[in-house]
Amino acid sequence: MFEKLRHLLADNQIMLVLLALVAGMMFPAVFLPIAPYTTAMLMLIFFTSSLRLEASELFAYAKDWKMLLIANISMLILMPIALWFPLAAFAPEWALAFLIVGAMPTGLTIALIADMFGGKQSLAMLISATTSILAPITVPLILSLVVGRSVDIPVLNLFGSLFLTIVVPFVLAMATKREFKPFVQKHDLMWREVSLLFFALLVAAITANSMHGDTITLSWMDAGIVLVLTVFMGGIAWVSAAATSWRSPAERITIALCMVYMNNTLALYIGDKFFANQHIVPKLLIILTAVNLLLPPIKFAASKILKTTKPSTIANPVL
Repeated sequence: MFEKLRHLLADNQIMLVLLALVAGMMFPAVFLPIAPYTTAMLMLIFFTSSLRLEASELFAYAKDWKMLLIANISMLILMPIALWFPLAAFAPEWALAFLIVGAMPTGLTIALIADMFGGKQSLAMLISATTSILAPITVPLILSLVVGRSVDIPVLNLFGSLFLTIVVPFVLAMATKREFKPFVQKHDLMWREVSLLFFALLVAAITANSMHGDTITLSWMDAGIVLVLTVFMGGIAWVSAAATSWRSPAERITIALCMVYMNNTLALYIGDKFFANQHIVPKLLIILTAVNLLLPPIKFAASKILKTTKPSTIANPVL
């Protein structure tokens, strides 16, 4: 029975994450007790995910500044502006929520998701790190220029949090991998399953903690707006990934995935802290749920692309 459950979770990992998001919205009281431990869970996720990374690949990707520039500009500037203007004209009640989501950096747990898609964990982690480092500058700038409102994000606290949740687990994982390499490799599947379990708990806890008693309502018109803009968001991500045509298919898939896998935590934090009077959190939760629904189609497309790709072109981090 346990083995069947393991295989079921292994084959439906993306759906498990989506269910965790929905569970956090529907049963917040169940997951609120673990909300104070989200930082510890995130560190554990990064540690176990980093055990499956190759440091040499990570540093090799960092040499391609042109690829990183395209990914960061598309993620932090192009995406929010492209989402804001059509909505400001035709559906202003949704414009701010999509602007906030579009301005977010890549989610910190992207390395785990990239591995599920057959992408490159090292590249995903690098894009997550660079967009997260730039976010304290770009997010207030975008919101101030577009909305006309200054948002004071605690830059030092944010950088400290990023260092604690990304750098420290990565360094510990690399040291562990160097000292206990046979053990780490032998239990490779276990690290993935532990990461997935705590990732689902993390998503549910963050969602539950962000509800604050708000209710979610969605009309047919609202559902249509969210659907169209979510597909539009996926199109922007695919075009941006295609712009890095010199990279392998697996790497372009990773870039597209990074574009649509936003930092849910930061989006909900900004919405709750700076736009509480607009009751923006329920709209953010709807959008983030819709964006997560993009993941299965991307995974399906990725599997098709990788099956028709020659093995020699799947990964080539060294320029």
